[in-house]
Amino acid sequence: MEQHPIPRQITSFEFKLIGFMTLKQFLYLVIFAPLGYIMYFIFPIPFLNVLVGIATAALGVALAFVPINDRPLDIWIKNAWKRLNSPTQYTYHKNNSPVALFQNLYFVSDPHVSLAHIESQQMLKAYLEKTKQVAQPNERKQQLQQAFHAVQTGAVSGGVQAQVKVLQELSKPVTPDKPAGQTVQAPANTDYKPYFVGSIKNNKRIPLPGILIYVKDQTGTPVRLLKTNQHGVFATFNPLPPGEYFFEVKDPKDSYFFDTMKLAIQNATTQPIDIFSKELL
Repeated sequence: MEQHPIPRQITSFEFKLIGFMTLKQFLYLVIFAPLGYIMYFIFPIPFLNVLVGIATAALGVALAFVPINDRPLDIWIKNAWKRLNSPTQYTYHKNNSPVALFQNLYFVSDPHVSLAHIESQQMLKAYLEKTKQVAQPNERKQQLQQAFHAVQTGAVSGGVQAQVKVLQELSKPVTPDKPAGQTVQAPANTDYKPYFVGSIKNNKRIPLPGILIYVKDQTGTPVRLLKTNQHGVFATFNPLPPGEYFFEVKDPKDSYFFDTMKLAIQNATTQPIDIFSKELL
């Protein structure tokens, strides 16, 4: 069976219709050869007309038979012309309409209603600015905040008893200001003491913050829910009926474990309760 080579440029393959030339090559020669002869007679300047005629005829031959990188010369000329006429710099022009959600507009068919809506908003804003009340500084509140911050940051030294005193200061009722022309009698006894207080530590005597203490009665019903502060101290100022209570201690992070304790609580304030975790390490 006879072998035939397959052309590499299949898409641009053109059949040779006239001898060894394609139809396009033949047209280039037919057009530029007479055009060069005409240019020879048009230019009256000697020697220049010969150069112009030869250049015109040579351009037709180049377009027909001279490829560059397997591309005809006419394709190169067309691409060069397109590249020279195309813009080399583009400018972005923003032409987006603003979002209606961020505009102070009220869309109704009647423009007077829209104007009245905007005016009412402005009047309401001016009225609120005029009648705005400024809170007066409260010295008692500032003192309580400073005392509470001292307990939280560990600025109070002296152990559990010193922190209990700070908690007593926090629990004192605030005496109202004396009105004009009236006398306000202070309470007879404003020294509140915690009903019971305690601390929770691990086996290395390190205080444990954020530990929950469930105080349950004989029936297992929770009557108090306490939580240790940053120094492992917990306390309650609300009294309980005398009796025996179960102290169930839980760590929300499950890092420490405790036994359930049974304590007898009387009317008198007991000594601080110390609870230690039971981990082995």
